[in-house]
Amino acid sequence: MLLVGDVRLFRELLEGAVADEEGLKVVGSASGDVAAMAARMFEPDIVVADSASLSIPDGIQALASALPDAKIVVIGVSDDDDSVVALLEAGATGYVTAEQPFTDLVAAVQAASNGELACPPRLSAALARRVATLAADSRPESGNGPLTPRQREIAALIAAGLSNKQIARRLLIEQATVKNHVHTILVKLGVSGRDQVGARLTLL
Repeated sequence: MLLVGDVRLFRELLEGAVADEEGLKVVGSASGDVAAMAARMFEPDIVVADSASLSIPDGIQALASALPDAKIVVIGVSDDDDSVVALLEAGATGYVTAEQPFTDLVAAVQAASNGELACPPRLSAALARRVATLAADSRPESGNGPLTPRQREIAALIAAGLSNKQIARRLLIEQATVKNHVHTILVKLGVSGRDQVGARLTLL
């Protein structure tokens, strides 16, 4: 395991607690600003990261990119469905809220190492809804009719000058999904380029 947190005392205390757990071994620790570099250096199987030390989703995405085979468990997470879903979409494999005990962290790490996610039923329902939304977002649409609320949102970001990659990060969706939306938006607005989207929107 690699421990990530900006407070050294926190990392040392956590490392001491983990040392008593059979099957778990800490190979290193790092602050959030060098977490991705540390992940490449230590090549851990599991990264346990303090949510306060990482920007979400960018920090989680950077860790996932640096070590795609590692499992990422984030601790100190807000106990609301939207925060947890955003965390998982960014690349985390497990999480522990700020109110959960150390035993739950051990369970989350063990579940992550097995490719599983321990979560309450309400979160399972929230994840199912999110999957349904993503599926609807990526479904090809005809070029007829008005812009959907999601297309209006993306069109506004296009008009603001954001790239497909930036829009994907902002909305926590895949670039391919953004690309599909951009194509449909251009067709529906009757324009040939992204630079014309803003002017066309003001007429709607």
